[in-house]
Amino acid sequence: MAKELKKKFEIDFKKLMKQLDRDHAENSKKVQACGLCGCEKLNFEPPVFFCNGPNCPTKRIRRNTNFYITADKQHAWCNQCFGELKGETIELGTTKVKKSELTKRKNDEVHEESWVQCDDCERWIHQICGLYNTRQDKENTSAYSCPLCLLDKRKKEDDGVIQRSNIPEAPSANDIPRTKLSDWLERDVHTKVDVRMRELAEEKAESENISYETAYKALSAGGPLTIRQVTSTDRKHEVRDLMKARYAHKNYPEEFPYRCKCIVVFQNIDGVDVVLFSLYVYEHGEDNPLPNKRTVYVSYLDSVHFLKPRKMRTFIYHEILISYLDYARDKGFQQAFIWACPPLKGDDYIFYAKPEDQKTPKERMLRQWYLDLLEDCQKRNIVGKVSNMYDQYFNDKSLDAAVVPYFEGDYFPGEAENIIKELNEEGSKKGSGGGKKKSSSKSKNKSGDALNGTGGPPEKSYKEGGRDPVMQKFCSAIEGMKESFIVAFLNCKDAKPENRVVPKKITDYREQNPNQDVVKNDKGKGKKRDANGNEIEEKQVDRFGRPIRVLDDDAEEIDCEFFNTRQCFLDLCRGNHYQFDELRRAKHTSMMVLWHLQNREAPKFVQPCFACAREISSGVRHHCSVCPDFDLCHDCYRDPKANRGQCNHTLETIKVDAGERNSGLTEEQRKERQRNIQLHIALIEHASRCQSSKCTSSNCAKMKSYLKHGQVCKIKASGGCKVCKRIWTLLRIHAQQCKSSSCPIPQCIAIRKRIRQLQVKQRAMDDRRRQEMNRHYRMGMMSS
Repeated sequence: MAKELKKKFEIDFKKLMKQLDRDHAENSKKVQACGLCGCEKLNFEPPVFFCNGPNCPTKRIRRNTNFYITADKQHAWCNQCFGELKGETIELGTTKVKKSELTKRKNDEVHEESWVQCDDCERWIHQICGLYNTRQDKENTSAYSCPLCLLDKRKKEDDGVIQRSNIPEAPSANDIPRTKLSDWLERDVHTKVDVRMRELAEEKAESENISYETAYKALSAGGPLTIRQVTSTDRKHEVRDLMKARYAHKNYPEEFPYRCKCIVVFQNIDGVDVVLFSLYVYEHGEDNPLPNKRTVYVSYLDSVHFLKPRKMRTFIYHEILISYLDYARDKGFQQAFIWACPPLKGDDYIFYAKPEDQKTPKERMLRQWYLDLLEDCQKRNIVGKVSNMYDQYFNDKSLDAAVVPYFEGDYFPGEAENIIKELNEEGSKKGSGGGKKKSSSKSKNKSGDALNGTGGPPEKSYKEGGRDPVMQKFCSAIEGMKESFIVAFLNCKDAKPENRVVPKKITDYREQNPNQDVVKNDKGKGKKRDANGNEIEEKQVDRFGRPIRVLDDDAEEIDCEFFNTRQCFLDLCRGNHYQFDELRRAKHTSMMVLWHLQNREAPKFVQPCFACAREISSGVRHHCSVCPDFDLCHDCYRDPKANRGQCNHTLETIKVDAGERNSGLTEEQRKERQRNIQLHIALIEHASRCQSSKCTSSNCAKMKSYLKHGQVCKIKASGGCKVCKRIWTLLRIHAQQCKSSSCPIPQCIAIRKRIRQLQVKQRAMDDRRRQEMNRHYRMGMMSS
């Protein structure tokens, strides 16, 4: 019966596909329709604006409501928050803006996909459908061939090779520099995927009575996976004020340094490398103070469901995380922490505008997804004991909150700050006599708990044998959702025996599968060796014949401005309409992401011409300082018939910075570049402090002139000034490391203030996620 139904379904499906192909062919012939997708006008997701006001920070500004925005579109305020802004000047970290300069707009914008014409068949197609890169064809002079014409050219060529003299080379994920971590992950995942694919092919061949080759071909619809690391930078997580003050008597750290790493996974689909998965992890190493010492925190991960075959999605994503935890174990990390919290409705973690039919997992489902992953880790002896924050820390009456790991973006820092604030307020009321009427035993037990703000010794209640009230309140706050705060002990070399304990079923599995119960240390096996047993280094080259160098992601900085945080990547995607809601858009977005990765100095955003709608990516643009979002390219500016709308103001000519390509640097060039950066930072520090008009340093006067230029330049880095951009980059690198409260270097304190503002913005988003989780839990408690 099942076979008959399946056969009928396949027949009906083929008929339907033929009908759809006929309809598509008919639509594609229409003059107003795209020659590839057959559709006419296609709109992007509506632009998203977040309020920067004090009342609703990080909240989306509702559609069809008025709001106020800065000229660079980086800061916005809803109508209510704008009315409550005090004074005429608004502080924005590195800059100030007058309240009168904010532009009033209505959040009802709709943006349409742009078009491009094929130079061969003269068909008009959507730029996204045709994978057209406006940033690569800056002058709009290169001949463009649509995919259909390219296919015809390939077929007509006798040797199968088309002439590429006028066709730019498509960016590839393999061109992104490799690191030790990415090589480790890629090697592991490829091995596991090959084994799993063979198993599935054998099952399919047996169940459907077809050959193994046919079954394997049907399963392997997608191309190979490419795993790359795009970020590896040192950060510092500042401890919040109340937490710092409450546990100062225990010498609690003021900040926790960590290494932020971002992993991106591509799959080649239809000849295009498509971004499908991304992972952010924070590594707190040996040099970290307790309680963060030798811990890793899985911060964010996100994916889109275009991976082929789709049934392999969970398996592959599990293998990536399992391989990373194995890498962390091998590096000596002792614990891994995971907060299983799905994104809020309408929010994105990393990828902007995911497919409508891709469901967001519920909290229970996501938690089980992680627990299944960790169970596989236990079977392979990568992970020992798996617990949760409640059982490991909060429910232990001998511990206080100073022993709980403190991670950027985690649930604990925000909730701890709220709890301490509540305790301080309770203590203040009692200390001022506000609590005289409440003389119950319950009140007496809490006297002295809300310390640090009451005037008494802050550590008294729990230092004399009592329990830390912060931990007490945490117990009641997270008891019902404790399973979402996962703690996994890694089986590193010096792991304690009690942290290697696993359930009986895991022990039984290891006994039945002894090959799994081996801590892997064979990453060097399979390499060529000489007669003395020494490894022979194989020289590998990329597709351009350049030698490949594997970067040490722990020793070298891999800085990528738009991948350094998930919010930066989201901003890049939102600002450029890089969406993932359809496969064709995911392909185009991935192509552009690869272009940005290979051209990191290029501006992230470019302005479109108001008249012809082309992106102005080179030359000059003519900007109106009165009309919002009004720019003309040079051709339209010279054309008196060009559509200028209602703008009749004098336009300002601004040079467009096209950026510099810095991918594919040799090892010597990379080292030289890093050395030059450090020398220039040292020169900036010297020039800022030097007061002598006859300084012996030959470059001191030149650097002073550059710094002065940065103060008086009207174009600025955002407008395309190359001098400002280079100086700004050096100042940003200095500011990230500087701790001086009176640093003489220009803009240092302002940049640090801006960095803190971004951290506060991210913190507000994390707090909103935490508050929603608390609300959901309390509503569940009330309903039960």
